[in-house]
Formats: sequence, C-alpha cells, structure tokens
Amino acid sequence: MAKDYTNLVNEIIANIGGKQNVTSAFHCATRLRFQLKDMKVAEENKEKIKNLSGVLDVIIQNGQYQIVIGPNVSDVFAVVESQLGNLEGNSAESEQKSKWDRFFEIVSGMFTPIVPVLMASGMMGAVITILNLVGWLPTNSAAYHLLDVVYQAGFYFLPFYIAASSAKVFKANRFLAMLLAGIMLYPDLYTFKGKLQFLGLSVQKIDYGKAVLPVILGVWLLSYIEKGLDKIMPDIVKAFMTPLLTMTIMLPVQLLLIGPLGTNIGNGLAVGVQWMGNNLGFFAVGLLAFLTPLMIATGTHSFAFPVIVATLTSLGYDQLLMPSMVAENLAMAGAAFGLALSQKYKEKKSQAFSASLTAVLGISEPAMYGFVIPSGYGFLGAMLGGLVGGLFAGIFKFRMYMIASSSVIGIPAMFGKNSGYGNVIVGCLEILISFAAAAAFTLLLQKSGFNMNKVLKKGKNANKIQDEQGTPAVVETAETSEKDDEYNCPTTVVSPVAGEVLPLSSVNDQVFSSGAMGEGCAIKPQNGLIKSPVNGEVVMAFGTGHAVGLRSNDGAEILIHVGLDTVNLNGQGFKVLISKGQQVKIGDPLIEVDLDAVGKAGYDTITPVIVTNSNKYHEVKQIVNGPVKPGREILELN
Repeated sequence: MAKDYTNLVNEIIANIGGKQNVTSAFHCATRLRFQLKDMKVAEENKEKIKNLSGVLDVIIQNGQYQIVIGPNVSDVFAVVESQLGNLEGNSAESEQKSKWDRFFEIVSGMFTPIVPVLMASGMMGAVITILNLVGWLPTNSAAYHLLDVVYQAGFYFLPFYIAASSAKVFKANRFLAMLLAGIMLYPDLYTFKGKLQFLGLSVQKIDYGKAVLPVILGVWLLSYIEKGLDKIMPDIVKAFMTPLLTMTIMLPVQLLLIGPLGTNIGNGLAVGVQWMGNNLGFFAVGLLAFLTPLMIATGTHSFAFPVIVATLTSLGYDQLLMPSMVAENLAMAGAAFGLALSQKYKEKKSQAFSASLTAVLGISEPAMYGFVIPSGYGFLGAMLGGLVGGLFAGIFKFRMYMIASSSVIGIPAMFGKNSGYGNVIVGCLEILISFAAAAAFTLLLQKSGFNMNKVLKKGKNANKIQDEQGTPAVVETAETSEKDDEYNCPTTVVSPVAGEVLPLSSVNDQVFSSGAMGEGCAIKPQNGLIKSPVNGEVVMAFGTGHAVGLRSNDGAEILIHVGLDTVNLNGQGFKVLISKGQQVKIGDPLIEVDLDAVGKAGYDTITPVIVTNSNKYHEVKQIVNGPVKPGREILELN
C-alpha cells in the first residue's frame, strides 16, 4: 500500500508561501524543485521544512528552492502536482535572481524533464550491445532492429524533446517550438534539386538528428519574436498572424544562422572534452570527481548534462564527465559505508548501510545529506575516494557510451560497439576503487579526529529535534568561535535522577534509539525529581515540562526528555522549576514529575539523556548499566 504524502505536501506548500507563490514545480531523481515568485518566505521557513518527517534537506540555489526527499520523490511529486494544479497563471519572473542563478535554472529546467527519455533509450542501446556481444542478438535479426528503434528514436528525435522543455523554460509556445524542431528534422529538407538558397544565401546541409544547442538557441529566439509580435498584432488577426510571422522569420534565421552556429558550438564542446580526456584524462577526471560533491551540494553541476549530451551525440562516448560522476557516486556510497561501520547503534548503522546501498544503485543524496555531510569527515572521505577512482579512470581512458545512472546500474552503458570488454573491466574497477578508497579515508579521518567544521565554518550551530507531535524545536548553541570549530574538551555527565541506566537502543522511539538526536543513554526513573547533570545554563525549557535542554560550561549540550509522548499531557503531572537562561549546577532541581500519574495516563516514563552535539566528541561512552543514584557519572565524553 502506497504511503500517503498529503500532509507532508500540504506542509511544504504552506511553508514555501502557498500555491500562489509557485511559478513552476518539477523533480529530479531525489529532489522537489520549485521556482518561486518570492523566495523570502520560503527562506524564512527553511528550518521548518527541514524538520518535516520525510525531508532530508533543503537547498536554495540556482534560483530554485530544492527539497531533498530521496528515492520516493516521484510519489511525493505526484501529490504536489495534484495540490498545485495548473500553474499557468502563476508565471512571474523574479527580479531577485542573479544571471548566474537564472542560467542554472534554465539548464536544469530544460534537461531534467527529458532525463527519463535519454535514460530509457540509452540503456536500451547498452542492453542490445551486450546481447549482441554475447551472441544472443545478431544485428541482422528483427528483434535487434526493433529494440534498436527505441535507442535511435530517443536520440534522433532529441530536438523535439529539447524544444518542448525549452519552450516551457523560455515561455514560448510549445507547439511552435516543436514545429521548429520538425522543420530541422524534416527528411526532405535537402532533397531540392539544385542549390538550396534563401535570400541569396546558401543553406548548409546539416543533419540535425540528435541536435541540442541549435534547438535551444532557436527556441530562445522564437520566444522573443513570438512575444514581440503578440504585442503589436491586432486582436482580430493575432491568432493566426503571430504564429505565421513567427515561423516565417524563424525559418531562414534558424537554417542560415542559428542551426550552423549551434552545431559548431556543440562540436567544439565535444572536441574540447575529447582533448581533455586524451591529454589530461588522468588528472581531469580525478579533479572533477574530487570536486563533484561540492558541485552537487552547490548545484553548479547542472552545466554537465548539456555537455554530456553534446559529447555523446558528437563522439559517441564520454571520457570525462560521466566517468567522474561514477567515481563520485560510488565514493559517496563508500563514505556512507565507512560511517555505517563506525556506528554503535544498530538502527543507525542499518540506516547508513541502506543509504550506502541506495548510492551504489545510483541515488546518492540520502547518503550525502543523511550521513556524509553531517559527519564532516565523511564528506572529505568521499571527495578523496572520488579523486582516487577518477585518477584510475583517467589513466586507463575509461568511457561511457550511453546516458545512464552513474552507478552499478549503469554498467551496461560501459559496453560500446567494437570496444570489447576492457572498458567494462576498467569501469568496474573504478567502481570498486572509488567505494573502497572513500570508505577507508572516512574511517581514517574519523580516527584522526578530523572535523570538517574546521574547514567549513558555521556562523551558528543548532541541533534540531522534534517532539512527539512532529513540532520542530531547537536546542540553541553559542555563536561559533575558533574553539567551537574544534572537538570539545573531554568531560562527564552525571545521572539526573535515581533509577536504572539502560542503553539508548532500548528506548521505544526511533528518534532516540537510532541515535539521530545524538548519542547518550536512557534512565528508568525511580522518583520524579529531575536534577541538573552538568554545571551550565538552561538553553531550552518547555512549558509542558516534558523536556529540558542544557549547555554545560565546557560545551556539552544535553537534552533530558522525561518519558515518551509525554508532551501530549500538556504539562499535567509536571512542574517546571527553572527558566531559560538560568545558570544551574550539578544537582540543582530542574523538573518535578508525578511518575504515577504519567504511568496511569498510559505513557512510558523512560527518560533519554542525549548529548545533542555528539559530533563535537570523538566518543560518547555509556559507563554505567543498571541501578544508579543522582550525581553518579553515567556518560564519558571524549
């Protein structure tokens, strides 16, 4: 049974400013991508959206508001579409966008929608190549011919797909844009007996099958011509005169100027990529693989797709960009695998392994945003693993012959006609090397105590939590200083209450037991007086009394959550004895709770004690199991 994403989508739409603020929405493999009229409201609500269950991260870049969902993004987007309905009336250019943002927005808008077509046709070409190599599908068979039609149609009619998506981006008439593509692909265009000329100028004979840039440039110009004519045409003749004059102008301009210009630019890009692959391959692929995680995180990887398409359609292979992406994707999987090996809690370990497997299969963002980036050292481990794998691919001139997933799923795209098995072996070795190197670097960096926060400084740190109703809350932390960028000094945390100390994994709440909130332990309390386990300051005090957040004088951030789901009691049975900003010492009373009343109401009184900034310590170690008195040390933070 499919999961219901209605509530999630309603929250997202409300927090990005409502339907009226959305000019367009689409999705890629893992992200919802919104173009908004006013980004301000959505920016203010970024943390609220990040705290929603089902959201991995929120990224604002290239003029887009991107919400990272993961592999289920298509299911979520289906609900988004049903909720937003027709957005045609919402079109509006945001004057806040820079030219740089607008460029990446255009590139992404044109190519993201046609990825399924290129994937389907590309992988079909790879499959029939493999079947032919093993002797199961001769090239002269009817089956080969029919299956090859899927590959050929996907790329030969590429101008139609590009025209349709470009028209949406440039706000041109989609069917006029497709007519322009149809003119370029018309089979009898050059069958005229004699010299084909227009206004005394010769029309170059160019095969526009698989063309990319000529179509993009043509639709861009068409959009301006169409809009200009629409403004000056009388209403009574506008319906037929605007399209007629638009195509009358576009015909010679497209065939005499834009078509040849776009073709030459595309061929130049392909030649440049080929030169880099042949002359700087060992360095260029490695460098790109090293930088790709940063480009993905900042959205500047959008430029790659049109270059890949132009290179494949011109040369028949890509020796630079796709090989570097294979290295990056598998390195991200390797880094998540390394993080999984180092996890203490079974559930979090399982989640990291799952994210690693997902990245191996081509979707790296759950691993990137769920584990690798938050760890800091894992991100650098992924970059270094990609560098090693990319250098290997560059040295042995590894090639991808089709557009496919940059993962083990894309192995069929490593088979090229007449290329043999050597390229495939190199590609598989690149996958293994990138994965293993990233895992090894991640584990080494963890043991060395490296913290990426030393390199990528944060202006303010906050540990996100959610109460049982999904309401986001924040344990505030101090402004970042040079000291905050390093690991905190070792310290200890004492028991805040008499009771029985249990592993955090025994808590019947995934948010706590998985370690997602941070590492620590749990206590089954014997009495209802909760005392301060550290010397420090109260940074969070819920009026309901069910939780309190503290920051010790040496930087440890502690969350004490009294019972599970106890926020639903709305303060009944709880008495708050402190206030936010108050200084406390070990043993000072914080909360008084009637455990019997809580139990009779049907709630578990187990009390997690969490170090919410566990990433500031090499290790958070539970040092007591079983009965404990208030004031006894229960956690060592090293």
